[in-house]
Amino acid sequence: MKTKFTLLLVLITIHLSAQTIAYSNFSASLSSTLNAVIANNASFNTALNTTTGNGVTWNASSLMPQSGVPTLHIIFASPSTTPYASLFTNCNYSQYDPALASMLGYTYYQFDGDSISKTGDYEPSTDAHEIYQDADKKLVFPFAYNQSFTDTYAKTNYSDATTISSFQTGTRTVTFNGYGTLILPQGTFTNVALISDLRTNSLGPNSTSFTWFEISTGRQLMFFSENAGSVTSAYTNDIPMGIHNVKSSISSSVFPNPFSETTTLRINTNKHIANALLRVTNHLGQTVQVILVDSNEIVFKKESLENGIYFYSLIDSNEIVTSGRFIIE
Repeated sequence: MKTKFTLLLVLITIHLSAQTIAYSNFSASLSSTLNAVIANNASFNTALNTTTGNGVTWNASSLMPQSGVPTLHIIFASPSTTPYASLFTNCNYSQYDPALASMLGYTYYQFDGDSISKTGDYEPSTDAHEIYQDADKKLVFPFAYNQSFTDTYAKTNYSDATTISSFQTGTRTVTFNGYGTLILPQGTFTNVALISDLRTNSLGPNSTSFTWFEISTGRQLMFFSENAGSVTSAYTNDIPMGIHNVKSSISSSVFPNPFSETTTLRINTNKHIANALLRVTNHLGQTVQVILVDSNEIVFKKESLENGIYFYSLIDSNEIVTSGRFIIE
């Protein structure tokens, strides 16, 4: 693999260290779950993609989820946990949603101390997949604000389990072109990097993508991509660190409580609740669900939760405005 680095600007200062993506921080994402909401593309302001520079603010508080699409809970795991590990020998992690893997498939990566490279993917619903002979480098470490690199890739595309449909080569140019604060519907994230990608390929039009990373943890906070007119946008519904725990200023009630399948949570206020988050935790304090709330009444479903006691908090503008508990039995 040949990689050409272009260092546009490097300022070796203490201040710059906060604007550098390091593997030691980014690797924290390998052991966490990426909770992602597929966005309604009409709610994504594409001007965010061109808001670049040092100390900028990206206001994406108007994002809304795409109707009918479940929240994704994506993990990194050993390739051996997937049914297709034998095809992807040049990787050490697979990324997938355990509950939706049969539909969304698996993506395979090689994580090293100096880079992240995609080595392939597999779609179980069709058996279509791709295997990289020259891995597609997505990020390098350390990666500083205003730094850029260009990398080559080559892959074989399969239309089903055994049929080769095409060979593809191209380049990917990755640039760290923004640093600052990202405002999502559930709150504000600081120390955020905007990474842009321009991908060329031998078979078709170029594609672009933009990813907002939390530098301290490597979490993907927001994503936008466009390929031949097809657009995908997504964002995490995770709560920012540092949410202010305040005394409840709004009352709420749950009925029925206890319940076995569904219950209704009513927020008792004349104010219309919009773009708030309902966080549900178990008796160990672990977050089990995060729901975007756009109404004063929320129908809560048991789904895969076990019977027991759960606690909820409604978070609006980075403050807990009401809380309570319910019992599933």
